[in-house]
Amino acid sequence: MEKLQYEVNFKNVTVKMSDGTSITGKVNITSFQRLSDLFRQSRDNFLTLAVEEGGVQKVVMLNKAYIVFAESED
Repeated sequence: MEKLQYEVNFKNVTVKMSDGTSITGKVNITSFQRLSDLFRQSRDNFLTLAVEEGGVQKVVMLNKAYIVFAESED
């Protein structure tokens, strides 16, 4: 069986949503060089964010159509 390779390249980000909610977490930009490349070139409609709330790690899926801005903290 062939083992699949998956590139991991996490960036710390803060995302502001159209309803005013701000979410801070980590996004895997995979083989993209910058966060902006992920937004412009990825065909995915959702951004997957790993967040931590009260010591518990969660995965959040954000619809890109509702993201006002995303800021890299790295």
